[in-house]
Amino acid sequence: MQTGMLLLLATALAFVAPGCGSSREAAAPSGSPASSAAGGTDDTTGGGEQDAAAAGEEPATASPSFISDQNRREVVLFFQEKHAEYLGPEKRKIFLTASAADQAKQIVVELINGPQDSGLLPTVPGGTRVRGLYLDRFGTAYVDLSGEVVTAHPGGAAEEIATIFSLVNSLTYNLPEIKRVHLLVDGEERDTLLHLDLRRNYRQDLSIVDMDGERAG
Repeated sequence: MQTGMLLLLATALAFVAPGCGSSREAAAPSGSPASSAAGGTDDTTGGGEQDAAAAGEEPATASPSFISDQNRREVVLFFQEKHAEYLGPEKRKIFLTASAADQAKQIVVELINGPQDSGLLPTVPGGTRVRGLYLDRFGTAYVDLSGEVVTAHPGGAAEEIATIFSLVNSLTYNLPEIKRVHLLVDGEERDTLLHLDLRRNYRQDLSIVDMDGERAG
């Protein structure tokens, strides 16, 4: 696993070069150019949603409306394993809303809430908020997180990889509409989380997931 993590880190760091501000798409180890999408993602105002709608994108509502506890669906979230550098799965229930963007936002909120299994560790710093989330027509989910995802992050290559791919894998694994994920911080693109490149789109990578619990230890 350490070899895989080092390959992921080396690939991500290789894309962080001065003077290069365009977004690129990446699976964990490799990527291809991705179409950029414009529009605000702040769910505290209506402007971002209007821009997203104009560009053919599906914004998440600030507060999805749920009538009852019925019509829920099971999803699989990925957190850091306590005794290994893999991501481990944990099942959770979310509301089955009509909007894939709303469901995606619920998944991110559940990741921020942290794991319930004592054998798993949080991957997103506590106090982080989802400022907005929208899905464009090409299948890219733009996830706008508050600055705590950076300022409260413990740092470390394995921890940064866990943060990024817990979000990417949890969204792409549960929602086939989402093909790739692009992270924003406080409504803006950021060059890096701390060291790993945030200027590109990330694709699903299940090679760092311990789906059956047999890799740990």
